[in-house]
Amino acid sequence: MSKRQFVGLLKFFRNEDYLDQLIGGLVYCNTPEEYRLSGLEGVGDPHESCVHAFREARGDDEVVLKVNGKKLEGLTAVTVHMGGRKDMWLHCWTAFDVPQDDAELKRLTDNLNRIREEFGNDYVFLPRNKVRTFRERIEGLQDGAFDYGRVTYSEEHHDWSVGCKSSSYSYQREYRFGFGECKHTSTEPLKLVYEPGFDDLLMKNAALRITDKRNGAIWFHLDREECYCQPDS
Repeated sequence: MSKRQFVGLLKFFRNEDYLDQLIGGLVYCNTPEEYRLSGLEGVGDPHESCVHAFREARGDDEVVLKVNGKKLEGLTAVTVHMGGRKDMWLHCWTAFDVPQDDAELKRLTDNLNRIREEFGNDYVFLPRNKVRTFRERIEGLQDGAFDYGRVTYSEEHHDWSVGCKSSSYSYQREYRFGFGECKHTSTEPLKLVYEPGFDDLLMKNAALRITDKRNGAIWFHLDREECYCQPDS
């Protein structure tokens, strides 16, 4: 099998209307707090973009904070960040790479099928050679801070930030775009609109295949209905 290489980004949807809105130019960005409070499998992360988040309203165990040795009373929400990285509005995708061996091929297929279960079967594909254009277009839609790239994953909670999540989410192979700086308890989304739309960049439910150049055998296949692989051995 060929050496692993990045071929593009995927974004999955349970609601086809939202997919069409993205193609039409609407870039919908959620706050980290929206994910912290979500109870949906795969979507929710109680410590999204931070080392630790305490929320009294969701029944978290009490945290104790002291200033000059004196305990602070009446805390209802605490968000701990490290490294100076604050909350940003997030627009999230899945990075798609050509696997380098059969084990990675199976892992990729299992990961994508789990993502499809959690986020939906409809998707858009952004090819590698168009990622930069997409990024430049959306960066120009607002004047605040802008960040982008693959999410890293760690077992260590002190590593967690806007660019690093718990290893339990590594199957999502996330690539995200971050905008501005939002309040740590805000759930108000950021809606950016690129008026011309992205239909020249995004491919809706396009069938993706990895095949053997020698005999045409299908190693990997993804479409709206199914995702499967056929290892070499």
